[in-house]
Amino acid sequence: MKRTVSILVIVLLTLSLFGGCGSRKAPAQSPETAPPADVSEPGGDTDSETSGAPRESGDVIVVYFSCTGNTKPLAGYIQDELNADIYEIVPKEPYTAADIDYNTDCRASREQQDPSARPAIAGELPDLSGYGTVYLGYPIWYGQAPKIMYTFLESMDLSGKTVIPFCTSGSSPVGTSAENLHASAPDAQWKDGARFAAGTSKKEIKEWLNTMNAQNELSLRIGDREIPVTWQSNAAVDALRELARSGLTVQTSPYGGFEQVGSLGAELPTDDSRISAKAGDIMLYSGNQIVLFYGSNTWEYTRLGHIDLSKAEITELLTQNGITITVTNR
Repeated sequence: MKRTVSILVIVLLTLSLFGGCGSRKAPAQSPETAPPADVSEPGGDTDSETSGAPRESGDVIVVYFSCTGNTKPLAGYIQDELNADIYEIVPKEPYTAADIDYNTDCRASREQQDPSARPAIAGELPDLSGYGTVYLGYPIWYGQAPKIMYTFLESMDLSGKTVIPFCTSGSSPVGTSAENLHASAPDAQWKDGARFAAGTSKKEIKEWLNTMNAQNELSLRIGDREIPVTWQSNAAVDALRELARSGLTVQTSPYGGFEQVGSLGAELPTDDSRISAKAGDIMLYSGNQIVLFYGSNTWEYTRLGHIDLSKAEITELLTQNGITITVTNR
């Protein structure tokens, strides 16, 4: 009997050491191999921060692919600065050092020369339905985005979303790499991207983001008071900027005891999702109406922005029989 117990203990210890039937060791990932100094990084990081459905925290998501570690930190800087969500594109077949060896007929080279190449992505793709803006990061391979970026774009619905590309390279600009990606998401609103060198600092990324946000800045006035607003980065706000180039005046009316609503006189692109709006939120409703909230309501909206005032100030401003708002592109 003692011998039987001893054997059972040994078996149990063995199972615990090797994971048993209910667990498995994570598969080994490709090594982070630096490319030659005079060529661009050939991309795809090993560790994925998130996979599948993203967190429900904001209107912006950073999607990136990195291999040698040059693109990953930049994606993280953008995430931090914008309080965004993040998703890493991880190849189903990891890239080895040999796969990205520019001195050979390597896998990366063959894929880049094959117009039909679409490397598979590991894991679950993100749900982008709640996002208006997608920052899209990748390294430059032979002057272009890696083919796995085409796989991603062709697997997603980016209709009406704003896509802002950024890349890392030794010298190649973002240029045609971003332009050639457009065809894989033709219904998205593409903005000019930017190229960064390996080791770009968080400060430089912040300056780039600030420069982008400063372009075509929208101004909102309620009556004769200028109101501080944090605008979303999406196709609807881009269209609102165009509409407000010569000034846009909207007369609103209170509705439901929680909002002021008025007609824009034009249709803006929508990316509606079910949102629980709160005091200060500015929403697009039905594609052609601007809504300013002083209470709360849950409905299908596209986010435009948020008034950066206290709830008491917002209530005082918006709880009137009607207000006049002016939006200008300064």
